Amino acid sequence: MKQKAWAVHFVYAGIFLLLAGGQMYAVESFQLTPSATKFLAHNVGPGPDTPRGALNHLMVNSGADVRETIRPPGWIAWAALSAGAVMAIHGGLLIARKK
Repeated sequence: MKQKAWAVHFVYAGIFLLLAGGQMYAVESFQLTPSATKFLAHNVGPGPDTPRGALNHLMVNSGADVRETIRPPGWIAWAALSAGAVMAIHGGLLIARKK
């Protein structure tokens, strides 16, 4: 039974990657909310001790409605679609083999 459970996880992960890849392929850019932009500026971006980080922190903390725009490269969508297809097919084959 445990082997079958892992196969189902492969199928679910593959479907998730297929949907994420399709979303990235269909949309050119993603615009974040101000709270998400503030979270990224404080936790992911360069530190406030660097010139770019200091500018980012100044802009985000100024109270202005700052929104980050993310433009993923085109190859990311194809990579997610490909990996999702391989994982979903692999999981389906594992399930079929166990029956």
